[in-house]
Amino acid sequence: MNNFSKNVVALLASTFFCGCLDFGEDVSLVAPNVTHKELTIVSQRTGIIFPEGTKGLGFLFLGSGIDDSIALKIMIPEKKKQSFLENKIFKSGENSKPSIEAGSRESWWKLDEIDERIDRTKKLPKGRFMECSIGREDSMWVAYISWMEI
Repeated sequence: MNNFSKNVVALLASTFFCGCLDFGEDVSLVAPNVTHKELTIVSQRTGIIFPEGTKGLGFLFLGSGIDDSIALKIMIPEKKKQSFLENKIFKSGENSKPSIEAGSRESWWKLDEIDERIDRTKKLPKGRFMECSIGREDSMWVAYISWMEI
């Protein structure tokens, strides 16, 4: 096979394989634009149930790469904190600090500033992974959630 033929085969192969990848788009939102829709997306992927009165403070969906990832910051009403802690990640997740933190480059991601912090990580089926931390920030209960495909 001569060089021209090799180049044509390489070009066709790369076009085929790159063209088959279904890349989405990236979405970045802050309150008040983080709606029930974004909470539902996170709930579907993580299994986390958000108590009534939960408010979205920041949302990041990275869908333009090969592996999707999501970061979410929420405020949980004081009286609903215990209800939030009933989620499976707090029952069966590992008691370890987040290592990936999908939203760490966002201005609203201030995980290192929360007090009374509880951290959990959990491997999910099909090569997925999630992290969740809850704590007090400016006298409010906030949670930081990361979900990613690995």
